[in-house]
Amino acid sequence: MHKAKILAIHCIDLRFQEMIDKDLQQRSSYGKFDRISIPGASMDFENAQKYALISLQLHNPDEVLIYEHEDCGAYGKENSKDVHKSNAQKLADALMQEKPSLQVHTLIATFNGIQRL
Repeated sequence: MHKAKILAIHCIDLRFQEMIDKDLQQRSSYGKFDRISIPGASMDFENAQKYALISLQLHNPDEVLIYEHEDCGAYGKENSKDVHKSNAQKLADALMQEKPSLQVHTLIATFNGIQRL
């Protein structure tokens, strides 16, 4: 089995890719993480969970980083920080239920940097 240090889940939005990549490189050697990129990140709970569970099963990461971001078009009018936080936490809780030892961090990429949610 291939071992991933981190599973990163983030949106497809091109405006935040470089910022997220830099954050991942600071946290882990490049190539030592799985990546899931879907519109809205944790907004699509069912698919995000399904893909994350595949990563957990195949590559057994110790840590998950859920990156939400401000001004997300996938969210439309429901684009508040509270909604992002709620969706990210729902996904985090589901993944920790699957693997209790998992460290899950919910983050938000802003135009000024990445912050904890």
